[in-house]
Amino acid sequence: MQVKKFEARTMKEALEMVKAELGPDAIILSARDNNKSYGLVGDGSVEITAAVSEETLQKKRFAEARLREQERTKFSQSTARQQKELIEKMVNKHLERNKAPRPITSQRYIDIDEEQVQMQQDNRYGSMAAQERVQSAAKRALAALQDQAPQPARKAAPVVAPVKAAAAAAINTVIPAVPTPTAKQVESLEMQSLKTEIANLKQVLAQFQNIPQNFVQGHPGSEFGLPYDLSFVFEKLVTAGVAPEISADICGHAQKDLPSLKLKNRALVEGWVARKILETTKVCTPEETKQAKVHIFVGAAGSGKTTALVKMASHLVVRENKKVAILSADTFKVGAADQMRIYAQILNVPFSVIRNASDWYHIMNYMNSVDYILVDYPGLSLRNAEEGMNLKRLMPPATLKSRVHLVLSTLAKDQDVTELGRRYSVLDYHDVIFTGLDESVQHGTIYNFMRRFDVPLHSFGIGTRVPEDFEFATKERVLDLLFKITQATKQEHQTL
Repeated sequence: MQVKKFEARTMKEALEMVKAELGPDAIILSARDNNKSYGLVGDGSVEITAAVSEETLQKKRFAEARLREQERTKFSQSTARQQKELIEKMVNKHLERNKAPRPITSQRYIDIDEEQVQMQQDNRYGSMAAQERVQSAAKRALAALQDQAPQPARKAAPVVAPVKAAAAAAINTVIPAVPTPTAKQVESLEMQSLKTEIANLKQVLAQFQNIPQNFVQGHPGSEFGLPYDLSFVFEKLVTAGVAPEISADICGHAQKDLPSLKLKNRALVEGWVARKILETTKVCTPEETKQAKVHIFVGAAGSGKTTALVKMASHLVVRENKKVAILSADTFKVGAADQMRIYAQILNVPFSVIRNASDWYHIMNYMNSVDYILVDYPGLSLRNAEEGMNLKRLMPPATLKSRVHLVLSTLAKDQDVTELGRRYSVLDYHDVIFTGLDESVQHGTIYNFMRRFDVPLHSFGIGTRVPEDFEFATKERVLDLLFKITQATKQEHQTL
């Protein structure tokens, strides 16, 4: 991280110096006005402190080194957004060119399932053993039939062995003088042996039939008792990021409300599910937003809380022509209040810092001169009760009509978002704002949070532009994010 100070006669010149030296991704840490003949020419000047990461600075130098002199001059005169796009394009092109070749093999050795291979071998050997037992039993049965065939008369021999010895002699094809009892004994022994082998064979076959059932998985949603006809829409919701239990609840209502014949019509099922999502989605109405004069933005660090506040302030000032004041209660993070002061100067709106609860009574004297007051609070994870109490002490008095917005990022895991919602419940937030919609491919977290905590959706952050990439939440927008309707329509137009 490199931190530098820049001094110029005006704010515009100072920002141009920052862009030329550190690049378009530089972060403004602080800005102040120098008076009393202090500056470059003896008059008042502006001093800006900016910072940029080493990686970002290296990318800027890499892009400039590969430009010609004329292109470099044009690059320095372009806007920050154009510079950023060109740098990313050149870096991505370089990385794409130096990307490692694809592996020759289609499957890595570590991905081979040894247990499945071993089970296939065991099944094969088990089948061979069963076949050998069947062949052995068949041979013994054939020998018993041969023993029962008529034999020529022979000279009688004295019987000196008991019945057990006679059976053994029958097996050795020595027929006694009276063949009838010996044949029955042999037949009884062979039949008993055949029955035993057949019973063993049945047992082996039963075990063989049970083995594949452990590997065959049911259709998506079968663990929740859903029929096969609803598996496609269940899988579609889960792929979009909707929690399996919530997806199963929606499909369960479809199973109850739709006849079995209509469940086979996929278009009809998707239409019913889409209507169910619209009915269960909660969003803030414009009247609810206008009723509150003080809007408080809370959330964990990195959730886009400050950006969401600036976008909403820009929307109210530029598009609705409202009088707005910006406050900052973030005294924990270094430079947070100074950064918010710069945003207020750009929007030309009043700014103040709240350090304790008593500051609210001084601010109440000026509330009649503005339409809305937006307050930025510290980005805390609320891992302990003390952090929650610190935030509650900075809250405005109950006499003020305030509305608390919880700001969350769609890039966070569903489990982490749920945990943050549970922790921030001590502040009794009224709605939720989701940011980073343009960076995420799964937006089911939005619907999951709304269903679990029963709070309405306020607005979305869909990009980096201010105030263009800010929009209030609507039910239709949530459905579009889950079913990718707009994306599918664009792809169809491109193919045409």
